[in-house]
Amino acid sequence: MSASLAMRNLPKKVGLASPSKDGELIAVPLEKMGFDMVRGSSDKQSVSSLLSLLKFLKKGYSMGTPVDGPKGPPYKVKLGLLYLAQKSGVPIVPMGGAFTKKWIFSKTWDHFQVPKPFSKILYVLGDPISLKKDTNLEEMALFLEEEINNLNEKAERLVREGNYE
Repeated sequence: MSASLAMRNLPKKVGLASPSKDGELIAVPLEKMGFDMVRGSSDKQSVSSLLSLLKFLKKGYSMGTPVDGPKGPPYKVKLGLLYLAQKSGVPIVPMGGAFTKKWIFSKTWDHFQVPKPFSKILYVLGDPISLKKDTNLEEMALFLEEEINNLNEKAERLVREGNYE
């Protein structure tokens, strides 16, 4: 949801949510923020979801999505995201985020976090990463995981220090 909040003012944006009932919790708010939605997951309809997202990206849409997919493991980059970037030519902009006050859903596989009302939200963006046709996706996944972890740590540190600028 963090990437989606950061993208709320972009004119053309697409999101991905699971076709499950849990996916509704993501899809409905994103649709209210103006996102076109593709419904799919890593095990069901994965090929058709990727192809639908690829069409949106080639039409100039932006996409914000967690890199670890709907089922994890947490913080591990899924290769489908890298495939989309490679095939569409759209760069990946890694992002970290932190909130001053948040709810943490500790029983979920990823310890999903939601900012509490009136909390400050801080995003830290990395440099855009463009993937060439010969980019090794497994190596890029490891690099991107490290980059996102570093950005999340930086965002958390800045929030702890009260440095929001």
